Amino acid sequence: MLKLYNYLTGKKEKFVPIKNDDVRMFVCGPTVQDYMHLGHARTYVFFDMFRRYLVDIGYGARLLINVTDIDESIERAAGASPENFIEKMVNSYKSDMQGLRIERLYGFERVSKYIPEMIRQISVLMERGYAYTTDEAVFFDTSKVDSFGELTHLPKIELELRPLELLSKKRNLLDFTLWRNYKSHNVMYSSPWGDGWPGWHIQDTALAISVLGTQYDIHGGAYDLIYPHHVSEIAQAEALTGKAPYVKYWIYTGFVTVNGEKMSKSAGNSVYVKDVLSKYDPSSLRFYLLSEHYSKNIDYNHESLATKSNELKSIREKIAKVDPSYSGASRRFHKLALKQIENDFNTPKLAKIISDAINHPETFGIALSEVKPALVKIGSIFGVDFD
Repeated sequence: MLKLYNYLTGKKEKFVPIKNDDVRMFVCGPTVQDYMHLGHARTYVFFDMFRRYLVDIGYGARLLINVTDIDESIERAAGASPENFIEKMVNSYKSDMQGLRIERLYGFERVSKYIPEMIRQISVLMERGYAYTTDEAVFFDTSKVDSFGELTHLPKIELELRPLELLSKKRNLLDFTLWRNYKSHNVMYSSPWGDGWPGWHIQDTALAISVLGTQYDIHGGAYDLIYPHHVSEIAQAEALTGKAPYVKYWIYTGFVTVNGEKMSKSAGNSVYVKDVLSKYDPSSLRFYLLSEHYSKNIDYNHESLATKSNELKSIREKIAKVDPSYSGASRRFHKLALKQIENDFNTPKLAKIISDAINHPETFGIALSEVKPALVKIGSIFGVDFD
């Protein structure tokens, strides 16, 4: 019985999919202005583990990740040849995904493929009175949604103290763009409201609804996406479909930091996955990224990664000396391990249980040979080769 902390309700809940045999998951993917760093990787590795676990216990699970390929940051990085640059970055991400053993993605989709659906959705929102036009942009009217910002657990009046998109012709401080009259030197898209670019939030809604439907089970990403991105997605999707909740469970990963500062291109502290994988095997990196609870930050340094890699090496060396022995004790140990996963993916406690069982199996009433088959099964969920 999996229990998850659902950020929408602010409590740990039993996981019950909308459709029992088909779990649909959307994870906010990269804005392809640069290569994949460890902060991105942590989110993708966690949700890959989540999908592996669901499959292991008998669910069908579809994991969709978007690729934001419409953004000023990409245009600045790309220069005069944005399509060539984007294709290079997308291929680099795909290579890193494979290197990280992130498998069986239902889709790794560029949002620009869904421009017609974005235009359709904006048109519907305008027809229903949820959007309005100015000479700057088409805006979503947040005053029409009483529950706007519910995901933040903050009142609207507090959100108004931190408005984004400070454009002069908005009706309300919290209104956000659905389409903007952005004059790009390289790429512009035609719409009924003039040439320009779709807003960030409608890009993901168009993709997710097209592929996963009007309601689905899990939406994930890092904490910094809650506001304004996910708050805006909820508002426009529920206004568009008339169905609530748009997503049943909202799950967030913590950051990878360096000396307490979030890893990012703008901070200049990115550690790229391709560079790490040139020195460490995928299992070592996944073992490191899953060593802390998914909702907590990991402060990266080379020494901490090396320590986890050596710990994994030690586990491998010890179980390599014994043949697997399937027994009741082995099944009980496997069940104990799964209980940690079922408890909101308590991977730190699971890692400690594994370490204790490897070093002192007698405390669990088990032999090392009996630990081995359970560890192989756990490894298939972690995406880590323990043997």
